[in-house]
Amino acid sequence: MLVISFDGVSDREFQAMAADPAAYPNIARFMDSAHYRGDVKSVFVSNTYPVHASIATGKLPREHGVTSNLVHAGRKWRWARMASDFKCETLWDKLHHAGRTTAAILWPTTGGAKTIRWNMPEVPPWPGGGIPIIEGVRQGSTAFQIKSILRHCGKLFRKLPQPGIDNFALAVTCDLLRAHRPDLTLLHLLAYDLIRHKVGGENEALNTGRASLDSSLGRLLEVADDMPVLIFSDHAHLDVEETLDLSKLLGDDLFEQCCGSAFLKRPVEGIEQKPWFGRFLTPQELEDSGYAPHAPCGIAAKPGYRFSFISNKSDHGYPTDYENYRVFYALRSKNPPPPPIHGDVRDITAIIARELGLDLETSVTP
Repeated sequence: MLVISFDGVSDREFQAMAADPAAYPNIARFMDSAHYRGDVKSVFVSNTYPVHASIATGKLPREHGVTSNLVHAGRKWRWARMASDFKCETLWDKLHHAGRTTAAILWPTTGGAKTIRWNMPEVPPWPGGGIPIIEGVRQGSTAFQIKSILRHCGKLFRKLPQPGIDNFALAVTCDLLRAHRPDLTLLHLLAYDLIRHKVGGENEALNTGRASLDSSLGRLLEVADDMPVLIFSDHAHLDVEETLDLSKLLGDDLFEQCCGSAFLKRPVEGIEQKPWFGRFLTPQELEDSGYAPHAPCGIAAKPGYRFSFISNKSDHGYPTDYENYRVFYALRSKNPPPPPIHGDVRDITAIIARELGLDLETSVTP
């Protein structure tokens, strides 16, 4: 089975591309024979690493342990890039124990994963990421990565940073599918998400990200032959007018800011009067996100605002009930997907498990 993450693409955006075969012929062709579901909730916190971890496990962040893109490392932060950050078994663990194989190309939270046969982990350059290529080789399948880099590194440098990275990941994945056909191949495509962060949702430069997704899908479908193919998105985006660094505004009262939301060590008087305040996070959101033991209070940014110390024109991390903030999945298979269990991205895990014949326990939100 081939599973492709279209990072950052909302259900509306994907549907618009599917409805424009002149511009996006491969997505339109895929949808002609795919089982599609839109209006899917992400999980909270709706950022890349917690969501991909939920899809890898079928569990909520409070259960699998990857609660943010970042984790505390002493007094500093680092990306949640290591498989050791999981507190439970993953799809690739289950497959390995069954004597079957997984390939993961730039998939989050796979660094050091011993149960992935062909592993090229995603190693972001900041913070605490080191030099991505060197760290990736150290934390993944060394010989496989060196061979791939030597063969395809030219694609990285033609169109930096994106879609060059996606073009490289695509070439590596196509090689794997031709030569080895792993039982499960996981591919994370980042071009759309990274471009949208920089330019927002109304800039023509975003067409580069859309076109990259369509051309990548076309290449993959040629190589995948008749194997099941699943495309999904982890989170949507909301455009941003103003970024606020809550560490400067709240000081020691802040536990962590996650772009569309923030977690506080204690309630802050009058915070609900601020123009950037959206709402307080619910007790269920604090519990499901895994932050309840550390932060008794949380807030969501009002649409148009975000919480960070770096600026972006579009972002995520907002509560999953925000308007125009839903995602999707689409499956090409001989069998329709099973009925939704959760109504969120954890249903993707159930689809993968069904296609691969895995008995993967999933969690149900109380």
